Amino acid sequence: MTFPSPIQKTLESYELVLETSLESTQRSGAATGSYNAQSMTEFLAWGEDGCFVVATTGVVELEYAAIQKTVGIFDAPCRGTIQLTGPDRLECVGRLTTQNIVSMKPGDARLAFVTSRKGTVIADVIVRVFEDKVLLDIDINVVRQVCDHINAYVVMEDVEIQNCTASTHWLWCLGPEAKDILIGESCAGKATVQPLPKEVVGVDGVSIMVSPEEVELVWNSLQQDGCNPIGWYALNMSRVERLTPFFMIDFDSSNLPHETSLIQSRVRFDKGCYLGQEIVARMESLGQPKQKIMQVSMKTDALPIAGAQLWQDETTSGTPVGVVTSSSISPMRGSVPTVIAMVSKKCNAPGTSVYTHVGSEVVEGAVQSI
Repeated sequence: MTFPSPIQKTLESYELVLETSLESTQRSGAATGSYNAQSMTEFLAWGEDGCFVVATTGVVELEYAAIQKTVGIFDAPCRGTIQLTGPDRLECVGRLTTQNIVSMKPGDARLAFVTSRKGTVIADVIVRVFEDKVLLDIDINVVRQVCDHINAYVVMEDVEIQNCTASTHWLWCLGPEAKDILIGESCAGKATVQPLPKEVVGVDGVSIMVSPEEVELVWNSLQQDGCNPIGWYALNMSRVERLTPFFMIDFDSSNLPHETSLIQSRVRFDKGCYLGQEIVARMESLGQPKQKIMQVSMKTDALPIAGAQLWQDETTSGTPVGVVTSSSISPMRGSVPTVIAMVSKKCNAPGTSVYTHVGSEVVEGAVQSI
């Protein structure tokens, strides 16, 4: 089950006002007329259970500029929340994730993988520690699965697990000025500013945790303080050009941690035991995964779309050696194509050429590390 955004109606109401050109009213014989404000908000389905996120509130270029230069605010109904309470909460989370949890202090936020017994990624998690609880901030599509997983492995621990998705809402403030975000007096006690690790989407930012009943008040207050509404199109463009893989887009629950290229920010090899640790440690010390998230540097201006298959030679015949998982034009790199792909072991050495289709054309790219 997913939950619609509490500010769905507000987001639907964003409009772009088109004004009649003054020149047209002054020139004899010029076409004249009036323009009405036009609703410009678009939404995207997030997963298969009916959650929608804002794609754009009107002009993607302006939203992208806000992320790069000031601060943009993204409504994130796509994030679910699991709460753990009880004296053994840190030890419980530590036993089921790849991160060093027991050393965390109230106010800390760290990224981790929840892993299965087979070492695969069940979820990519932001672990948040408070005085009396631990919150797992995760993709909304895997909340139920993670709750069931934790409950299955709680034996003697004094811990209580609760799905708090319906009572907790997240807003992301992203950009170089996000660190200066403060909750105004009108919203005091109704929302809190929480850390948002840069490795989540590759951009500096903070999370705002707020109850659904207060989201609209906080959203309006942040806008008045200079936060610009942004959608997934601009956010995705920004994170792809920073080569930041994203759970449920570039990798999913079928992948091992080493296949994600996110080991450095999610996995600690000096921590205590956790579920799937032996497999993760063996992969680190003995071998390479059969596939891995990589960058593909295109040798033309053609932009392959997500889902495009990669081949080892320009005949594009035989078994594909990879697939494009994300792609975007990169304004910060001179508008060149930026491509993230899952590439098989035999072709993921840096510099290896791969080929894909863009329309009817076969184009070449070079595999690079992220």
